[in-house]
Amino acid sequence: MFLPSSLRSATLLLSASLCLIACSGGTKSAPEQAKPAAAPQTSAASTPAKVNTIMISGFKYQPETMTVNAGETVEWKNVDIVPHTATSTDGKTFDSGSIAKGASWRFTPKEKGTFDYICTLHPNMKAKLIVQ
Repeated sequence: MFLPSSLRSATLLLSASLCLIACSGGTKSAPEQAKPAAAPQTSAASTPAKVNTIMISGFKYQPETMTVNAGETVEWKNVDIVPHTATSTDGKTFDSGSIAKGASWRFTPKEKGTFDYICTLHPNMKAKLIVQ
């Protein structure tokens, strides 16, 4: 069917407009307003726990005595040339297993007390963890 050019132009314009509306998801009654970023919220649940680091170097724990609060994390970082462990002498409070050179191990004490510990691979390595 042949349409006059003015009708054909109107039909094309209408089709193009409908296509744009369909592709854009429709029309909006008002322009969207940019929402300000929410301020970061801090709470006890989102605040990371304190990490207390003990370096293992030169076949020693450094520091040899560390005092932490219950619930704080203790991390042993092995920067020595061989593997080591951090094993409580009571045999039950904590035992890292072998910490490879360049690796670390974390423990979060829940109970208060004084805990002597050693390296089971090198029993001359001794230290103390005090949990308040």
